[in-house]
Amino acid sequence: MDAALTKILQKASDNPEYQTLANYLMSRRSMPQMQREFLGDNTLGSFVTPGLFSSGKVPDRGILKVNRNAEYQDPSTVVPTFTHEMTHAAERQLIKQYYEVKAKRDKSELETQFMDNFQKIIGSSKPEISNWLKKVAPDFAKQGEGYRSTSTEGLAFGLQNAAFENTGSQRFAPEHIDPTIATSLMLLLDQAQRVQNQQPAAQGR
Repeated sequence: MDAALTKILQKASDNPEYQTLANYLMSRRSMPQMQREFLGDNTLGSFVTPGLFSSGKVPDRGILKVNRNAEYQDPSTVVPTFTHEMTHAAERQLIKQYYEVKAKRDKSELETQFMDNFQKIIGSSKPEISNWLKKVAPDFAKQGEGYRSTSTEGLAFGLQNAAFENTGSQRFAPEHIDPTIATSLMLLLDQAQRVQNQQPAAQGR
């Protein structure tokens, strides 16, 4: 790991939301591989997972990439992006964990509560966040329906914008939307972490 990336991670660890994401992903053995590379002028970061459009070198835990252009060298500038991309990684694990719990014949009360809250916040078959945005902020949802107000980006931008005063992002939502999304996601992560902590260590991912 290069020195610049180490500084970014050190700075990121000071943020409680980032630390919650990191702790959850580590408990799932799914902390993304991290690297800096040139991503173009308009892309601060990305989270890449194995799939049709990725190379065979992408591990199952994914790769978190941040732009190594000179303008993105300040750790304070990059940490919000890191948190955003870590949210994508955590959402992927929350979905996997949901289906792991769903497949169990006997579920604990905590597991049942986790499944219920997952369905309310993320949704097992429909985009809950984007549906919620259509109800509480229809104009915003319509303007960003191709990206910003989709469920996945709604979660990532919601946490990023709520966790940092200066995120470098111009993709803010109307007042209270991002904090509400961030609070809901943090509560779900706390519940998912407690479910994960009940599992034998060998079942980590």
